[in-house]
Amino acid sequence: MIGSEVVECVDCLAYLGSLISPCSLVCDAVSERIQKARLALANLRHLWRRRDIRLSNKGRVYCAAVRSVLHYDCETWLVRVDGIHRLLVFYQRCLRSIARISCDHRVSNAVVRKRVLGEDGKSIDDVMKLHQLRWLGDVLRMPNH
Repeated sequence: MIGSEVVECVDCLAYLGSLISPCSLVCDAVSERIQKARLALANLRHLWRRRDIRLSNKGRVYCAAVRSVLHYDCETWLVRVDGIHRLLVFYQRCLRSIARISCDHRVSNAVVRKRVLGEDGKSIDDVMKLHQLRWLGDVLRMPNH
């Protein structure tokens, strides 16, 4: 009880876009990020269907609106191989959907990434590693108190 209000005890709490729980598992965070990125991708469905917009522009929108949602808060994740695999599968499905390339077309993931994101298109695990290294550098530069 705080003041005159009764505070409810919960098992899981959403705080600043992340789930906080007693046994906070990264797989829960990965699942939640995939779900939120899927929603962002679906909300832009009208854009992906338009043929008058260049694929490179769609790739830029994807990076800004979907990929950023997918790897939000990834700096603090300790992701296992199965979590990285789930992220990679979702990431590639998004890019194939945007480029209208199905698995039957036998086009490699690297080629799909290059078509949608351009020459510097990185896979989601590479993007996560860059964010984690940048965050680690920020932590190491913090003054000791």
